Amino acid sequence: MRSPARTFELGSVTEIGDQAPPPCRIEFHPTGVRLEATADGSRPDPGRTVVVDSDGRFISANARGWRTAISVWDARGRYLSSFGGEGEGPGEFLSRYGMLNLLLDDRGRLHIRDGSPAWSLFSPDHDFIRRVPANVMGGLIGSSVILDGGSALASDGILSNQSHYFRVTDTTGALERVFGPLGDATAGTERRPISYVGGGSFWAGPGEKGAQSYLLEEWGIDGELRRTIRRDVSWWQWRGEMDTSARVRQVHIVRNGLLYVLAWRPTDEYLREYESRAGRERPVADWEWWESLEAMAEYVVEVIDTRSGELLASEVYPQPQRHEIVPMALFRGSLVGYLHKVGDDGLPFVEIVTVELVPR
Repeated sequence: MRSPARTFELGSVTEIGDQAPPPCRIEFHPTGVRLEATADGSRPDPGRTVVVDSDGRFISANARGWRTAISVWDARGRYLSSFGGEGEGPGEFLSRYGMLNLLLDDRGRLHIRDGSPAWSLFSPDHDFIRRVPANVMGGLIGSSVILDGGSALASDGILSNQSHYFRVTDTTGALERVFGPLGDATAGTERRPISYVGGGSFWAGPGEKGAQSYLLEEWGIDGELRRTIRRDVSWWQWRGEMDTSARVRQVHIVRNGLLYVLAWRPTDEYLREYESRAGRERPVADWEWWESLEAMAEYVVEVIDTRSGELLASEVYPQPQRHEIVPMALFRGSLVGYLHKVGDDGLPFVEIVTVELVPR
């Protein structure tokens, strides 16, 4: 049972220390819905990026070999259609500089940021509306959201105005305002993970570089810091570089006020191995080197009730296990998300899963 909602003063700080144990466990359950590839390659694979619209349709992108194809699936996982393609024309995308990011607004319109970078806007029926240069709009996965009305909010720490965390641009890409000044070492710098479910505020995690505290902040779209939740845990340490310091990878606010957080942290084994490899020369793109090291790290999944200011659940997952059971992302406003997997037949598929809190 959730505790009754509390009233928090504007600008208040809620301290949450280690609790042993929190009242709930986290469980991830398949829903039975899968988006599946075909052996003959006649349609795009489901891809590694998935969103769900208000009609329950799944929209996916970033499939291997189909980088600029957007696929649509019904609520039961049946393939419906695809659109897109490589290019700079209406309804086309450029992928050579990065992945596509898919975002939906409150009117069901689909916003797609490609690798040019540019933003394309589609109607709920996926008719092309316009394409504008991204400029300062951001668009990186996890650090960009679309606000009610279609404006873009970004917290990627790059492009415009290096003195502030957050910036809002209108639907044409024009900068409207910046807020959340840098300078507080506890919050760090660089990209901040953010989440928005509608209305006048959003939640942000700490910056991925230099954050000396595990902070979760609720900001008003008007630029006012409304509230801070500070997690006081022994494992949060800034060790001078991102590769050896804990950091929040995802924040996700649910319509009922639950805040889901995914944090990465190095284990002692990881730190010893990292130190032993520090003097060795290695290519930047040596993925096998990094994957073998990353396998020694672990993830912490936490759920906080923002209504009462309580930690409901906190679970630790070794890196390999995280990729098997912890969702890659959750759908806007819900505790339903997806995993990208490869079957025994070698074909990729997306599995839709739900997050459940189970009393201990």
